Amino acid sequence: MDRAALNAKFDRLLALRGDPVKGLPATEWAAALESVPRDVLMRAAIDVIRSLVLEEWADRRKDDQRPQKALDATEAWLASPTPEALKAVKNAAKDCTAARNETFGDGHRVPQAARHVAWAAGAEDASGIFEAIQSVEEELLARIALFSEYHRGPEQRRAIADILKKHVLPPEPVVEDPDPAPRASADPVPYSADGHFELGQRLIHKKFGEILVTSVGETWIEVTLPDASKKRLAHKP
Repeated sequence: MDRAALNAKFDRLLALRGDPVKGLPATEWAAALESVPRDVLMRAAIDVIRSLVLEEWADRRKDDQRPQKALDATEAWLASPTPEALKAVKNAAKDCTAARNETFGDGHRVPQAARHVAWAAGAEDASGIFEAIQSVEEELLARIALFSEYHRGPEQRRAIADILKKHVLPPEPVVEDPDPAPRASADPVPYSADGHFELGQRLIHKKFGEILVTSVGETWIEVTLPDASKKRLAHKP
């Protein structure tokens, strides 16, 4: 996965208009994220559901844990993909189908999204994951439509993209300094007028004790003493 290429694909997703009611089709999410490993995508989609739409479901339906159980079962399968774990996922997905049908038109896309992710476990392709993401965007758009806050539409997809990025973008490469400045030793070294010392270096002086080099000239160093006073000492260039 190339970080710059994936970032460019996310930028494109955010620039697309999409349907004002349904958002982007699952195929657009698939085209952008098809290079991401399946397990990474599943964990990312689970985070999207939990972070963006599950809380309201849980607040309104405290006794209905079917979407949560489907996500939990999917995570358990990801951690240990055994036949028993897969069976539990499929059973939880079926429960989400029932939850979707019972709540159609009133938050049904939450169990629908959880079901899509659950069905992706052990599936031949990752289409369910992208359908889950699409369901989340559609649910978010439905919520802002209740208050006619259509201007907030772009925020919903951006929130999805931000969560996905945390999971799918590779870490930024570490660029090493081609000519790093010499680093002073962390341990204090004995001071000698015949020695050469660097800014920030800690020294041990026979008379003054532990001192810190705070300025460096060609043939002198300025040090801070334990009592916070300063003194200039000789050193070799």
